Amino acid sequence: MNPAQLQDLLRRYQQGDCTSEERQVVETWYEELGTQEKPQLPEEERQFLQADLWKRIAHETVLVDTPLTTSQPNSWWRTAPVRWAAAALLAVGLGTVGLQLTQNPIVAPQQPAITAIATTPAWSPDELLVYTNSTKQPATFRLPDGSMVFLSPNSRLQYPQQFTGPSRQVYLTGEASFDVQHDAAHPFRVYTDKLVTTVLGTLFTVRSYANQPQVLVKVRRGKVRVTPRLPDSKHPEVLSPTLASLVVRPNQQAVYSAKAQELTKELVAQPVMLVNQPFAFDDRPVSEVLAALEKAYGVDIVYDENKLANCTVSLVLKDESLFNKLAILCKTLGASYELLDTQIVVHSQGCKS
Repeated sequence: MNPAQLQDLLRRYQQGDCTSEERQVVETWYEELGTQEKPQLPEEERQFLQADLWKRIAHETVLVDTPLTTSQPNSWWRTAPVRWAAAALLAVGLGTVGLQLTQNPIVAPQQPAITAIATTPAWSPDELLVYTNSTKQPATFRLPDGSMVFLSPNSRLQYPQQFTGPSRQVYLTGEASFDVQHDAAHPFRVYTDKLVTTVLGTLFTVRSYANQPQVLVKVRRGKVRVTPRLPDSKHPEVLSPTLASLVVRPNQQAVYSAKAQELTKELVAQPVMLVNQPFAFDDRPVSEVLAALEKAYGVDIVYDENKLANCTVSLVLKDESLFNKLAILCKTLGASYELLDTQIVVHSQGCKS
């Protein structure tokens, strides 16, 4: 089947005009997706990869943007799994999407149903749509403004059918990553029972499960402002009168402890490279190596410039993590480092003989 025939099949499938045999071909293909080998990536990286892929596929397919409820007739073929199957089928047929990202097959996530909300936490508004992920895989879907959501298992997101008013507000129970469409005039806010996270356009994760003592906000791109809510308040807009907001940048995370009533900021466990940098140094000043690390990972590295002023190193750093790169550098220098909030502090007595 050539690309033109695939596109025609996809169009007729989405419109409900396929024959029973053609429908079986598409649905059988989709079911076989789940049996393919999953990409060998960390879970968070796999979610972000799926986000980028979905955004590219969206340009090649006709999607139904209005959230559907189970009461709508003949809506089964418009649900998220079918849209994923159709989009991925088109990608395979055209050979223009997905393979640019990875040589591993992309597995379509299981998607839950969107229904009118039946029960709602006391801290969230009524009359919202709810997206509940009761599967064992992250669920990927789009909000009315085009923002992408990766809803983790055992999580729920509440949101309006259309965003109105001065801000875009959603309400999270559990964990989700967000790739937010930029709109400076309408900030995007994620409410949990303990925090409010405000963004203009970024990629970040919020984790707020009911049975966990801490709430985590982790930033991949852009920046967010994290503000504690007033404990036990039934009104999500009521903020804590005692705890100040924190601005969180890439490779940083905000951690809120409800028991200690404390909001802190730190580096994520595995910072990712934000700017590609060469890490091959031949008798170069140590300050140059540290500057390259700062630029690549967006971190602040503190050290005694006088003690390292005349120190040079020759080394090649490749695919190591940030902390492994630092460990190699420190071993070369006879130095050490520690994490202090969002800073990395290098301790050195000078050049190693």
